[in-house]
Amino acid sequence: MALLATKAAEVETLQAERDALVRRILKLEEELALARLHRFAPRSEKHMDRVFNEAEQASLEDDADEDHDDIDEPGAADLPDTGLPEAKKPEGKKRGRKPLPAGLPRQRVEYDLADD
Repeated sequence: MALLATKAAEVETLQAERDALVRRILKLEEELALARLHRFAPRSEKHMDRVFNEAEQASLEDDADEDHDDIDEPGAADLPDTGLPEAKKPEGKKRGRKPLPAGLPRQRVEYDLADD
């Protein structure tokens, strides 16, 4: 019986130690993710209007569900208004050198090559 009690106590201590290590691993993984986010995230302030507010979005979805129970369109979700102008499709940059101005004087130079 004494052996069984010591083994049970040992199992409990090992489980407690394992739980502590799992909590520490989770904490360190979260710190690493935050450090990576801080290091590699965009630093521009122009994206602050597009910050996602989960509570506000959830309340808007609840209100929309109550108001539109009779609509059977599954893909008819309205996007939230951010107050920003519509995004324009970026134009592709033209490749190559810009043409020289038409007013520049041009002079044609011809060279005769020997038949050597």
